[in-house]
Amino acid sequence: MTEERKANEAMSALLAVQAALKVPKGQRNSFGGFDYRSKEDILEAAKPLAHELGCALLVDDGIRELANGWVYVVSTATLHHVESGTEVSATGLAREPAVKKGMDESQITGTASSYAGKRALGNLLALDDTADADAADAGTAQQTGTLWACPGEGCGRIFEDESGYDYSGYVCDRCGKHNYVRARQ
Repeated sequence: MTEERKANEAMSALLAVQAALKVPKGQRNSFGGFDYRSKEDILEAAKPLAHELGCALLVDDGIRELANGWVYVVSTATLHHVESGTEVSATGLAREPAVKKGMDESQITGTASSYAGKRALGNLLALDDTADADAADAGTAQQTGTLWACPGEGCGRIFEDESGYDYSGYVCDRCGKHNYVRARQ
């Protein structure tokens, strides 16, 4: 195998996985009233495709503490082509809240890890958060909460919150660079 071809093996495998991968939003958050896909859902769908192409799919975590004291879990999702030894990676971030009612510290870190891993896998495998084409008409959804967005170019992080909490001082958990802005009251 030539060096040039060897260098492209992981990227070629990633392209094939991205083209074939379908991960429905099979989980339901009854409190928030939305459907979502979990890190485990993504791995369950992606690992067989990666294996067929001679690849291993890995997700590793690290911790980043910012000067302001906020702690982020940084997950790196990697598609490793076993034969060539090449790999392609992407990262995802999630901030640990200082306190989460009903959870001990390890559970708080675990939930941040799960979300950061889901974001890293979504970034690597080109999963998006748009509604499926065959989903119910998005125009009929009732909009009741405040819509928050990251103003970062290319980030695209948007979420709706009905609690009335002000997220304007929080850094985006996807890009880690910009504070959220109110997009709709």
